[in-house]
Formats: sequence, C-alpha cells, structure tokens
Amino acid sequence: MEYLLVVLSVTMTTLGQIFQKLGAVRIKEEMSGGKSVIAAAANIHIFMGITALGLGAFLWLMVLSRMELSLAYPMMSLGYVLVTIASKYFFKEEIPMHRYIGIATIILGIVLISRS
Repeated sequence: MEYLLVVLSVTMTTLGQIFQKLGAVRIKEEMSGGKSVIAAAANIHIFMGITALGLGAFLWLMVLSRMELSLAYPMMSLGYVLVTIASKYFFKEEIPMHRYIGIATIILGIVLISRS
C-alpha cells in the first residue's frame, strides 16, 4: 500500500508539472495576443496543475506517515523519469541519449533503495 501511495503521489506531481507547462505555454501565447497577465493566467491548465500538485502533496503526507523518509524520499526521483518521458510525448521534446542513461541510473537507484 505504501508503494502505491508513492506512485500516486509522484504521478499527481508529474501531472501537475505537465499542466503547469501547458499553462505557461498558453499564458505566453495569450499575452502575445494582447491579454493581460492576470487574464492569461486564469486558464484551466494552471488550475489543474495547482490541483494536481496539491493532491500530490496530500498523498505525500500519507506516504510520510507510513514510510521511513530515507526510503520514501529517494523514490520521489521517479518524477524525473515520468516528467522526461511525458515531455517527449506531450511536448515533442528531443531527449538525448545521456538523459536516457540518467533515467536508467535513477530507476536502478530506486530499485536498490526499495530492496533495502
């Protein structure tokens, strides 16, 4: 159950980051179209990002109440993996080989820590 909460927390945090990026892109587009910063910032992506991050934080508190911090916190690095993969598919970002090597290193670290 604890590991499921970690995955849910990381997933919600990742979704929050994706929505923030979508909102930031939209703000930039809307401001170049003449809208004010406040009007541009009042978009659904910003709201969804804040909501997802808030839910991720709440789930993280549940994780901390059930797991040792020294075990749980390194697992949050799974967010780097998910955000990188999401960036490739949602934003068509180019991911160089050295980032894939970094992702593999992070995953190996998570596996090693979770076995301790």
